[in-house]
Amino acid sequence: MSRGLLKGKPAGALATIMLSLGVIADAAVGEAVFGFSGWSVGYLPTAIAIDRLNEMGYEIEAVELGGNSNQLLAAATRDIDITAIAQIMDAIDQGLDSQFFQAANTNEFVMVARAGYDTCAALDGRSVGISSVSSFDGQLAIQWFANACPRAEPRMMLVEGSQNRLAGLLAGQIDASPIDLQDWTLLDLERPGDFMVVEDLTESMPILRVAFAAPKSFIADNEQLIEDWIRVHLQVYREIYEDPQILVDAGIELLRQIDPAALPAIVDSFVEAAVWPVEGNLTDESVQATIDFFNNDGEPFEHISAPADVVNRTMLDAVLAGQQQRSPAAR
Repeated sequence: MSRGLLKGKPAGALATIMLSLGVIADAAVGEAVFGFSGWSVGYLPTAIAIDRLNEMGYEIEAVELGGNSNQLLAAATRDIDITAIAQIMDAIDQGLDSQFFQAANTNEFVMVARAGYDTCAALDGRSVGISSVSSFDGQLAIQWFANACPRAEPRMMLVEGSQNRLAGLLAGQIDASPIDLQDWTLLDLERPGDFMVVEDLTESMPILRVAFAAPKSFIADNEQLIEDWIRVHLQVYREIYEDPQILVDAGIELLRQIDPAALPAIVDSFVEAAVWPVEGNLTDESVQATIDFFNNDGEPFEHISAPADVVNRTMLDAVLAGQQQRSPAAR
C-alpha cells in the first residue's frame, strides 16, 4: 500500500485542510484530487485502486474530509475533482455541474436492535438512534418504518456519530439503530447474542451509498483518467470477491483503529453483501431508486427526476465494452 495515501486528516475547516495538504483545484491532465469522508472498509478498494493508478503514472491525491458538509463544500469550490457521496445529488439539484460516472458501493447498513426486538412492530415506542432526520442513516430508519410498519411510532433519538450510537446500544440507552456492516460486526463480536439484525437494509434498500462523480468539464478533459479509474476499480472489486484477504491486508495497514483480528469477519460481511458492483452499477433502476430515496427526505428535488439528470455512463460503457471484447466468451 502506497504511503502516498493521506491518513489521519481530521474533518476541520476545509480551507485549512486543503492549504495544509497543498492541494490545488485545477488539476492538470493525469492528476486528480479525490475527496471522501475517511478510510473505512467500504473505501479500502479505492485505496488499492489509487495505489495502482499512481503506479501507472497518474497523480491521485486522496483527501479525508470528514462529514458530508465538508465534502459538498469541497466539490462546490472545486477543491476536489472526484467526489464519492451519493448525497452530491442535493448539490447537483442546486446547480453543481457534476455527474456520476461509476457506482462505488451500495447501501451497507443493517437495522440492529437489542435481542428480543425482532420485528419492525416490536420497536413501536422504543428508542432508535439516528444521526439526524436528514442523514443517510436517519432516512434509512424513517423510510424503512414508513414502508414496513407505518403504524409503528418509534422514538427517534438524535445521536451524532456511529461510535456514539454503538456506545448507546451497548449501554442500553437506545434500543435500535441503523449501523453499517463494519459496526455491526464489531458489535456482534463484542457482545455476541445480545443484539440482532432486524432488517438487512443492504437487501431491502439496495440504493447507491457511494458513487464517484466529477464536474462535466473534468470528465471531458480527463477521459483516459476516468476510464482507467473505472477499469482499475472494477478489477479490484473482482479480485476482492475472489480473494478477500487482499482487503484484509489493506485494512491492517490503513485501519489501525480496528483490531486486526476482527478484520476478516468485517471484510467477509461486506463481501457476502456484495456491496462493490463489478459492473459499475449505474443502471437506471439503481439510480432511480437512489433519486427516489433522497427525494423523500423532506426536501424534494426541484430539477432532478430521472437518471439522465445526474449520470454520465460514457466512460463506464466504454470500459464494459472493452471487457466484453476481451472476454473468452466474446471471441
